[in-house]
Amino acid sequence: MDEYIAQIFLGGNMTLVTYATCEDSLLAAPIMLDLLLLGEFFTRIEIDGVSTGPVLSYLSFFFKAPVTNHPEYVFNSFSKQKTLLINFLMACGGYPISDQTLLGIGL
Repeated sequence: MDEYIAQIFLGGNMTLVTYATCEDSLLAAPIMLDLLLLGEFFTRIEIDGVSTGPVLSYLSFFFKAPVTNHPEYVFNSFSKQKTLLINFLMACGGYPISDQTLLGIGL
């Protein structure tokens, strides 16, 4: 509940009260499912028999302050995180990617 009090003419007060039912957990459920499914998917991917590397850096798109055990792969930029995730998934599907994925491969 939010309450806003404003002074009006002749020293009077006007009170505006709003009541909002927020169900943040319902809004976050699809994002949590995406996070879990992508995390599990990324642990299965290998390129030329080698693991794809820091899974947490690919999932940094879902976190406000990403942390990983490979600090060289941490990006604190939403657009870079989004590009990294999209390009990685495109590479997994066999589509051409840009060179911003840090995978060291060319498709």
